Amino acid sequence: MTFVFDRETALVSRGDGSLYIEASEIYRNPTGAAFGGWVAAIMTKAVQDHEECSGPVVSVQTTFIAGVGPGEVNVTVRLLKSGASTQFWRVELSQTVGIVAVSDIVSSNRRPTDLNYQIPMPVAKPASESPTLRQGEDNPPFWVSTYEQKIARGVPFSVNENPESLVWIKETDGRPLDRLNIVSICDTPMPRTFFLSDELRMGATVSMGTYIYASEEDIAAAGSDYLLLRVDGATSRNSATDQRVELWSQNGTLLATSNQIGFFR
Repeated sequence: MTFVFDRETALVSRGDGSLYIEASEIYRNPTGAAFGGWVAAIMTKAVQDHEECSGPVVSVQTTFIAGVGPGEVNVTVRLLKSGASTQFWRVELSQTVGIVAVSDIVSSNRRPTDLNYQIPMPVAKPASESPTLRQGEDNPPFWVSTYEQKIARGVPFSVNENPESLVWIKETDGRPLDRLNIVSICDTPMPRTFFLSDELRMGATVSMGTYIYASEEDIAAAGSDYLLLRVDGATSRNSATDQRVELWSQNGTLLATSNQIGFFR
């Protein structure tokens, strides 16, 4: 079976070290620009598939310079430095308008240690008792339907006491978890402004950093089951808003965190 996400992130080699992909129509926002999670994922894939990549991706810091529009997207990947266990990469996306996104990515082989601490997993009612995110309201982008989402806390498009939300999420077609869709899933939460106002306030992410702590065993154990997203924000003022994400497996493992800043109207 070919999963939607795999089909829409399939990079093509030109044979000279560069890659390209047709911008996905499925992972596109109503503004016409590509979904940021898709953008970050294809940049991650460019590193992951590189012949010199010797370890799993653990950090993806993406800057969105311009919206990725329809048509061909050129992908260049460069190894900046390679150490004994850690590599540093720079990936650039460009279209006819010039560079549209850049990402600094770290891949690393890490070893187990005698320290094993993480913050407690948030307490949330189970997915089976949480209402499904209604996708027919407010003209959501098509890519939203590629995920099953159940809201355990927080009501979007309303004035909540604070912008925190808890959401159960998984791929609709049953695609199992890996590092690529960890990066994408961490950008699925609605902007925090949607939980502070009953007005639709348009905005865009400027910079997003995603940090993966999960081992390959942690990812395999998560499988294709629901994951829990805890999402919060520290500020939404002066046209700027942040978003802080924790991604948890059902067995209580913190798989990844993500932070981003965006501008809104």
